[in-house]
Amino acid sequence: MTKPIWLLYFIALPAALAQAQTQPPAQLDTVQVGLVRDPAAMPYERMNTMLQGLKKYGQGLIVMDFKLGPKTFTAQPAPKLAVAHEEGYLPIKVDAEGRFELPLLPPEQAKGAELASNIPRGAAEMQGRIRLTTPPDQLSMATVRRITGIARTLRSELLPWYARWLFPQIQGVRVCSAEATWEMEWRDEQGQLLGLPLAAEPKDRDPDAPKDKPSPPCTTLTGAEPWPDAARLVAPADARLSVRLTSSRAQ
Repeated sequence: MTKPIWLLYFIALPAALAQAQTQPPAQLDTVQVGLVRDPAAMPYERMNTMLQGLKKYGQGLIVMDFKLGPKTFTAQPAPKLAVAHEEGYLPIKVDAEGRFELPLLPPEQAKGAELASNIPRGAAEMQGRIRLTTPPDQLSMATVRRITGIARTLRSELLPWYARWLFPQIQGVRVCSAEATWEMEWRDEQGQLLGLPLAAEPKDRDPDAPKDKPSPPCTTLTGAEPWPDAARLVAPADARLSVRLTSSRAQ
């Protein structure tokens, strides 16, 4: 079952404090509230550090995106988000599905930066999820091993200790599609084309499947399989890739 990695609560500032703040740029005139520090809210500096590490060491294979929860996204007025720092407000674009990316700030600017929102106290939720950039038809065992290796290195070596817990433990690359017709294909030393079917895992679940509906079949590649790096995934056109996590906090 998919669970949020983070749940952030936004608190509206009193009107007097909002008026005392520097007037935001014209394009953000609808974002009139700042984020009051809350024990449940994550400091933006820590999130920024994790995103910087992911950009630097992720080799372009792993990114992180965010999504507003359904209640927050469908609320009225429409939610507005920005990052507030000493120099002003930096707007955050939210797409038609409630997804958005958090901006990367220089380390010195990230200190003291906070999320700003027009969302009432206790009404906001945000889900963060690791996303893979490799299309299913380009997935090879070499790429699976690079992805899982990057994840282990980020958690154990590259990220600062206080940011490591923000990055989940990745068990492998999950493949989901309407039909469980996947296989790994490669050529042996004699040039003969070999194919090995992949079995669906009953307990695995597509993170994009609605919670109130059955998940399409899924299977997971961990990188520990005894197949060559050149082995490539052959899957239906509707196949989707995601990371499978060892932690139950988020899938």
